[in-house]
Formats: sequence, structure tokens, C-alpha cells
Amino acid sequence: MTKLTHYLSPFRFIILVTLLFQGCSNEDDPAPIVDDSPIKTGFVISSVSGAWPDFTTYIQWSNDLDFSSIDNSNGIELTGSASTVSYGGAVYATPFGAPANLVKYVVNSNSIPEEEERIVVPGANTFSTLYFKSETLAYGTVSGGISKLIVFNPTTMRITNEISLSPLTSKIPEATRTYYLDMLERDNKLFMGVHYENNFVPVNDSAYVAVIDLSTNTVEKVLSDGRTGMVFGGQAPNAGMVLDVNGDIYVQALGTTNAGGSNPSGVLRIKNGQTDFDADYFFNLEEAVGNICYGIYHTSGGRTFTANVQDETDFWEFATGLPQFNYVEIDLINKTSIGDVPGLPTTYGSRRMIIHEMEDQSLLFSIATNDENAVYRLDPSSNMASQYFTSSGGYISGLQKLD
Repeated sequence: MTKLTHYLSPFRFIILVTLLFQGCSNEDDPAPIVDDSPIKTGFVISSVSGAWPDFTTYIQWSNDLDFSSIDNSNGIELTGSASTVSYGGAVYATPFGAPANLVKYVVNSNSIPEEEERIVVPGANTFSTLYFKSETLAYGTVSGGISKLIVFNPTTMRITNEISLSPLTSKIPEATRTYYLDMLERDNKLFMGVHYENNFVPVNDSAYVAVIDLSTNTVEKVLSDGRTGMVFGGQAPNAGMVLDVNGDIYVQALGTTNAGGSNPSGVLRIKNGQTDFDADYFFNLEEAVGNICYGIYHTSGGRTFTANVQDETDFWEFATGLPQFNYVEIDLINKTSIGDVPGLPTTYGSRRMIIHEMEDQSLLFSIATNDENAVYRLDPSSNMASQYFTSSGGYISGLQKLD
């Protein structure tokens, strides 16, 4: 026995040998590296609960949509009602309420969305619409109070520029409020819906779209068309303009019939290669569908949808306390109505109307009634919709696939 072991009991000797071997083992097999990078696949779902003015938005992640019901137990809270847009593996939330906030979320390795950065614009109530051009270049409109178009970097979430919109405000000088809405890019030009109000009343019976040259960041011109009015989009982000496979832009306008005017809901067209409204095209939605229509959505397969109010005297759904909107399929080329989407109940238009296209070309529709908050799925083979999953945590305000 060596001098060392002579002074150690057998038990202590065993412990010492074990520790020596553990130390050698750790050197040969280092601890595994934990991947804590953000999750950039799956779905981010947001829901809104509460009553005016105390709304709360809950944002949560799911690897898939293979569930029958969802609650808020895995959600993080964001004060106010908010919609969401996804880009580059992140989700951008736009809660309503001054000052205007744009909040960027990433999903951490524990499957929980966490705030990474935010942009705050004092003097405005909310971000209206976002358009992402690249990982370092995006555009956002704010409205309510101050209305402006900012340029920002989505990666760093820093404002890099602001596009002067003085040509728009000077066009209708009597307007006390100007809203800049839905944005769509084609040929390095940004087409942006504009709406003018004077003390919450539409100024006149026309639809307006600004054409912005992105090479110079200047307003090139403002289009106007008196065949309809109020390019006000829909409840979902960018629900006022669509781009078809031919490169034609279709602009949906609410019309002014619900605001004391005489112009119907309609669709205008800006043909590929042009920067003016097509004088030979007007789709009178009110005549084809039967009442005021709100928003437009175009699928990769060429199908187009809008929402149609059932009782135009209760467009804002205050009077009756009942949902008033049906999802309707329309034909942009033939300017006809195909009819209500089969299987969908009448839903609240004031609680977000979202259409999301899945990879198999099935379509998901958000539904909010007095009896359920849910998402329905339209099967492309049967053309029949049925309930996909329900929400016990409020109405669905966002359904985004991370990419």
C-alpha cells in the first residue's frame, strides 16, 4: 500500500478514484451544447379577450394545428387588441392604443414567444399596415393622431427613414384625419390605400391610392376614382389590395353608402405595367353580392373572397349585438358572385376576419359569434367548410405560419 492509500480509508479511496475517473470522462466527453436559437417553424396564434377598453391579446406558438381546442395557458400577454404579421421567422404585433407600438416577437427554445424589440411612434394610435421588402427593409403606416409612413429595419427594429406624405395631405385640405392603409409593391413602386375624413365623416365619394417611387422614396401621384369610395381595407392586415398571377392589382373599396354617400362597394383594377386605375374595369360588389362588402383575399389558386354585411344598418354591430358578416367568394374576371362559403356561420366583422391558406390549398377562416370563437377549414376537394378548432381564450386575431 502506498503512502497515499495508507492514510485513506477504503471508502474514501473509492470516492477519490471515482472523482478522478469522472474528471477524465468530462474531459473526453464535454457537456452537450444547448441550442437556444429561436424556433422559426410552426404557427403563432393570437387571441383577444376582455371587454372595451380593457382588451388583452394572448400570443402563443404551436408546432402544428393538430388540436381541437386552444386556450391562453401557453400564451404571453400584450395589452390591447392586436393583429399579427409574420416575416423572416418572427412575428410582428400591432396593438391598438397610443402611442403606436410595433412589437417583434421570436419564439424561444422553450416554445414561448418573447419580445425582442419594439418601435414606438408617439402621437399615433396604431400601426395600420406593414410591408416587408427584405430582412433589412420594411415599411409601416401609423394612423390616429399623427399619420405617417416610416421606413425601418426589421432585423434591428430601428426607424431608418420617413417618406414625406405632404402631397397626400395637401390633396384634400379639408380632411382632419388621413389614414394610410393597405400596401402592395410592384415594379419598385409602393401602392398604398388612402382614406380621408373630416371629424370621422368621409370627405367625399372617391377611392384614393398613393403611388410611391421606392427608388426615390417620394410620392409619385395620387389616384382617385369616383365609382366607389373608402379604400379602408378589412380587419386583417393588407386586406384591401391583392395582386393576381397576371400582375394586375385589384383594390377593394368599402363604398360610401353606409356613411351617407351614394357610391357602392366595389373593386378597381390597376393593370400590370400601369400606374392608373383601369377606366374599363369596375366590379360593383354591392350589386353582385347584394350588400356592402369589406376586404378582399386572393389565394395562390386564383380564388378570391370578400365579406358581406347582412344588415347594413348595423354595419358596426352595435345596434343588434349580433354578428353581421358572411364570407363570400367572388370572380374578379367575370365580376360575379359565386356565393357564400358553404358551411361557415355569420361572423362578427368587428372581431377580425382572417383567411389563411394552408400548403394543401385548404383555407382557414376565423369565426366569432355569440356562441363560439373558432377557426373553420374549407376543404378544397368538397368545397365545404367545417369547424377546425375552437378558442376558449377569446376571438382569434392572428394566425401566422412562421417561415
